[in-house]
Amino acid sequence: MSSVVSGSHATAIAAARTPQFFGPSALQAATQGAWAVKPTSDAPTLGIGTDTRCDLTNRVFIALRGPRHDAHDHLLEALRAGARVLVVEESKWSGIKLAHAHSAAVLLVKDTRHALQAIAAAWRRGLTGTLVAAVTGSAGKTTTRRLIDGVLATHGAGTSSPRSFNNDIGVPITLCGARRGDEYLLVEVGMNAPGEIAPLAALSAPDVAVVTMVGRAHLEGMGSLDAIIREKFELVAALRSGGLAVVRGDNALLDAALEASRGSGVRAVRFGTGPMNHVRLRARATLPEGGQEISVEVCGRRIDVRLALDGAHNAMNALAAIAVGVDREIEESEIIRGLAGVRANEMRFVRQSLAGLTIYNDAYNANPDAMMAALATFAELTKAAPRRVTVLGDMLELGESAPALHAEIGRAVGSGLGGRAPDVAIFVGPLSAHAAHACADAQSCRVVHVPDLSSASVTTVLGEFQPGDAVLLKGSRGTALERLLASLQERLAA
Repeated sequence: MSSVVSGSHATAIAAARTPQFFGPSALQAATQGAWAVKPTSDAPTLGIGTDTRCDLTNRVFIALRGPRHDAHDHLLEALRAGARVLVVEESKWSGIKLAHAHSAAVLLVKDTRHALQAIAAAWRRGLTGTLVAAVTGSAGKTTTRRLIDGVLATHGAGTSSPRSFNNDIGVPITLCGARRGDEYLLVEVGMNAPGEIAPLAALSAPDVAVVTMVGRAHLEGMGSLDAIIREKFELVAALRSGGLAVVRGDNALLDAALEASRGSGVRAVRFGTGPMNHVRLRARATLPEGGQEISVEVCGRRIDVRLALDGAHNAMNALAAIAVGVDREIEESEIIRGLAGVRANEMRFVRQSLAGLTIYNDAYNANPDAMMAALATFAELTKAAPRRVTVLGDMLELGESAPALHAEIGRAVGSGLGGRAPDVAIFVGPLSAHAAHACADAQSCRVVHVPDLSSASVTTVLGEFQPGDAVLLKGSRGTALERLLASLQERLAA
């Protein structure tokens, strides 16, 4: 949560934003569950919890069951953490033994995941005075959400999704984390397969839908770019009359999808570089100390913004946040202040110095379009570096297109996307062999491929680094390129 409002307005907001959540009777009504152990009080709880490692004092613990973990095995830990209500599956209850002297009520439901969503839907319906904005896209969801949060927080207190909570568990948790009296609630909505966004959009019931960009992520589950576009725009289709769609312009496919998915009375704001955009990037310049300055045209007037975030892609993310702020009639100076305060998140193009290297850690995740953006940003920021090294890991969930898309990345590296080719191009993972071969064909840089990050491979990769190098790390989450940083730190400590 965030709040940077001061004075009497802040006091009024704090008074309105009650920390109270549903009491037991409301929980039962939302889930249609039955009490195995009745509550001793119907007083409000403080919220929900799904992790026994967190403080659950006076909270509702929902025992979620997944392919690897079952929270029904940890109900005693939930009690010790202070849970006041346990939401448990009927089929599991007969095999559960709890201490006789426990104070928690036990609510039985058929499916705890469905119960979580039902509770979230009921809580969302009660947030009548709260602006709900949902963000989706193939890349940039988390950063765009954080930029919007920075802008809206200058005008009032609200709640934003904790980390990348964007699936059928994370979205309900985000909704339940909101407080009555919040001026805004920001939700991330993601997907891996067809049919996932529509129910999350219906659950969120957004007033504002933001589509950052649509690219070639999750092709394995979706099959084609057209299918990905249709899926993403389910978020726009969920808007009611009067709602706002903020969509990346400069793309005929997205423009067609916007018009096809817009309901009657839904307003649209496009952002991008072309003259047809309502919020238009006119100029940008990198700053020596990091970050950038951007000049933005909004309905004929110019706004100059300083961002702490690097890259053209983050300039685009900022345009979406500006669009939301302008629609909310937030003062230009407050929009500028809110954007300036947002810093890079962990492993999202974070610059750090280690072992004489300048490392740009963008290893949180990757798809082809995000990889291209990272390469362009790295080239832009390291023009003066004595040597440049790219370490690129496999891009996962691309299906049958994976070999061709990895080869496309290899050709981009070899051709010097955004400037000149790196001095050394290192590729990690079995799929990245296709990238390495394509890059080697350009004969523009030294190319190294390792099949994994085993101890021997890590030694090979680290052996390519020299003091003074600028190094880019970028790959899918499953590649875990950040392990290279851990190995560097271990060697420094030895």
